[in-house]
Amino acid sequence: MQYATVQDMIDRFGTPELIQLTDPDDQAAVQAARVQLKLDDAQALADGYLGRVFALPLVGCAKPVGVDQVELVPPPQLTRIVCDVARYYLYDDLAPESEVYRRFKNASAELAAIAEGKAVLGCPWGGAPGSPATAGPAAGDTQHAFAPRGIGADVDGGYR
Repeated sequence: MQYATVQDMIDRFGTPELIQLTDPDDQAAVQAARVQLKLDDAQALADGYLGRVFALPLVGCAKPVGVDQVELVPPPQLTRIVCDVARYYLYDDLAPESEVYRRFKNASAELAAIAEGKAVLGCPWGGAPGSPATAGPAAGDTQHAFAPRGIGADVDGGYR
């Protein structure tokens, strides 16, 4: 499942900005391949966090589209996050006080909070966007117990 599309980016940030970022010389059109590459990178980042909580790939949210019909779509929260990250990736140089940078940092923090179990990635129509991961906060596997290795006479060579 793709969390965000090129059209999602256009809807959120506008054609002029995306043309400026993807086709600065000709200013002719949004270069969809460049936007898609950054969306793929942003989705990979999101999956790195979400994989601690959900089995990947996500199934998606069941959005009603008609009588007794549903469409599986990404959670809107995740679409926003991935778009903010992809937008940041499209920029070459940003000051820390810029809106694009702040939105990227907020998106990263939101992903981290979801991965740590401090926030929820929900579906506005009910249900969950995926099944729980087999390890990590969703499975209750947040601590690991390791036994110290014992060193005996056979290992220390008599240096006691």
